[in-house]
Amino acid sequence: MAETAATTTRPAAGAPAPRAGSAAVRRGAYYLLLTGAVGAAYLAAAVLFQVVLQAHSRAFPVFFTLAVLVLFNPLRTRLQAIVDRVFFRIRYDGAQVLAAVGAELAATLKRERIVALVCDAVDEAIPNTGTRLQVGAPGEAGGVPGVPSALLPRLTKGEVLSAGDAAAREGLAALGAELAVPLEIRGELAGVLTAGRKRSGLLYSAGDVEFLRALAHEAAIALENARSYEALVALNARLEERVRERTKQLEDANRELAEAYAELKNAEVQLVQSEKMAALGRLVAGVAHEINNPVAFISSSVAPLRRRLETAAADAPPEVAQLLADAREIVAVMARGAERTAAIVKDLRSFSRLDEATRKPVDLHDGLEVSLRLLESRWRDRIEIHRDYGTLPPVECDPGQVNQVFMNVLANACDAIPERGNLWLTTRAEGDRVRVTIRDDGVGMAPEVVGRIFDPFFTTKDVGGGTGLGLAISQGVVAAHGGRIEVESAPGRGATFRIILPVAQPAASLDRAASEAR
Repeated sequence: MAETAATTTRPAAGAPAPRAGSAAVRRGAYYLLLTGAVGAAYLAAAVLFQVVLQAHSRAFPVFFTLAVLVLFNPLRTRLQAIVDRVFFRIRYDGAQVLAAVGAELAATLKRERIVALVCDAVDEAIPNTGTRLQVGAPGEAGGVPGVPSALLPRLTKGEVLSAGDAAAREGLAALGAELAVPLEIRGELAGVLTAGRKRSGLLYSAGDVEFLRALAHEAAIALENARSYEALVALNARLEERVRERTKQLEDANRELAEAYAELKNAEVQLVQSEKMAALGRLVAGVAHEINNPVAFISSSVAPLRRRLETAAADAPPEVAQLLADAREIVAVMARGAERTAAIVKDLRSFSRLDEATRKPVDLHDGLEVSLRLLESRWRDRIEIHRDYGTLPPVECDPGQVNQVFMNVLANACDAIPERGNLWLTTRAEGDRVRVTIRDDGVGMAPEVVGRIFDPFFTTKDVGGGTGLGLAISQGVVAAHGGRIEVESAPGRGATFRIILPVAQPAASLDRAASEAR
C-alpha cells in the first residue's frame, strides 16, 4: 500500500514510503509530548507566579497570560522546525524558495537562464544526485527530447512519476532520476523536471512533491513567456526583413519609373526635334527647289550669252571690244556664282534627304564632307581640317539623321576653338561596326561637364548661343541606330567624339518609330 501511495498522480503522488510513514508517527508522538510539556510548564508557571506575587498585583496574571500566548506560537513553530529537521532533515521553506525563484524567473526571457535557475533552486532546497530540466523544442508540444517514450503518456496526463513505481522505474533509471515532474502548458507537455536520489538518503515526501510541482508550474510559465518572446523576436525579424524587401522593391520600382520617365522625356525631346528637323528639311528642300529654278535658268543662259559676246567682239571696234571683254568677265563671275549656288542647293538637298525616309546603305564620308561644306563659314581661314579616312563599307542608316549627328558634333568642335586651331576627322572599319572620330584642340571640358553634355537643354554656351538639344538628339539618333557615342575631354586639351555605328541596322528610324507610335 505504501508503494502505491508513492506513485499516485496529482496531490497524492510521491507520498512517503514505510520508512517515511514511521518517521511521521514518531514525529506526531514527539509533537504530542512536547505540547503536553509546554502546557504543563505554562500551568506550573501560572500557579507559581500567582502564589508568589499574588499580594503585589491582581493584574499580573492577566499580563502573564497574554505574554505566554504571544510567545507560545513562535515557540511552537520553533519546536516543530526542530522536530522536522531531526526526523526528515527538512532545511528549506518551500513558499520562500518559490517566491524568490519566481521573481528571478519573471525577470528573464532566456530559456537557458530559466533552466539554470530551476535546477539551482532544486539543488539548493533538496540536495540530490542530479537535477535536470528537459524542455521540448518550441512548437513541438507533447514531446520532450531525451525522455523515454514509455514515460511520455503518463507525463502528458500530468502524473508525477517516482522510482517506487515499477512501470516507471526503468525509464527513470535511464534518466538517472528518482522523481519526474511534468511541465504543462495549456494542458500539453512542454518539459520534464527530474531529480535524483536525495543526498540525505531519505525518500521524497509529499511536501517535496508539491514543492517540485509548484516549481515546475512556475518554470512552465516562464518557458512559455520565453517562447512567446522568441516568437515575437523572430516575427519582428521577419517583418523587418519583409519591410526591407518591400522598401527595396519600392526603390527599384521608383528607379525604374524615374528611368522610364527620363527615357520618355528624351524620346519626347527627340521626337519634337525630329519633327522640327523634318519641317526644316521640307522648308530647306522647298527653298532649294525654288532657288534651283532661277539658278538653272542663269546657268543655262550663260553659255549662249558668252557665245554672242564673242561673236560681237569679233567685228567690233577696239573700244567696243574692250567693253565686250569686260562683259565676258562679268558673265564668267556669274557662271561661277551660279555653280556655287547650285552646289549649295545640292548640299542642302543632300543634307535634308526628305526623299530618303527609309534606311539605305550610305557612304559616311559623303555625309562628313557635306556637313563640312555647310559649316564652311564657321571654320574657313581659321581652322585646318585634317582628314584620315579609312576604307569603310556602306553603312545602313538614315542619311538625314546621321548627317544631323555629324553637323551637331562638327559645329560644337568649331565653336570650341576660339581663334585658330585644328580639327581631325578619322574613320575606321572595325568588324561589323564603323568608327568616326572627330577631335579638336579647343578649350576642352571639365569632367562634370562631360557627364552632362548629353542631357537635354544642358549647354555651356551663352544665352541664345545654343539650345542644349544638339548632342542629346545626336545620342538618341545614334542609339536608335544601335550605336553609341564616346567622349573624352579635359580642360585645355580639346575634345574627342567617337561615333560608333553598326554596318547593318535592321531597326526602324526614329521618324518611322514616331509615325508608327502615332
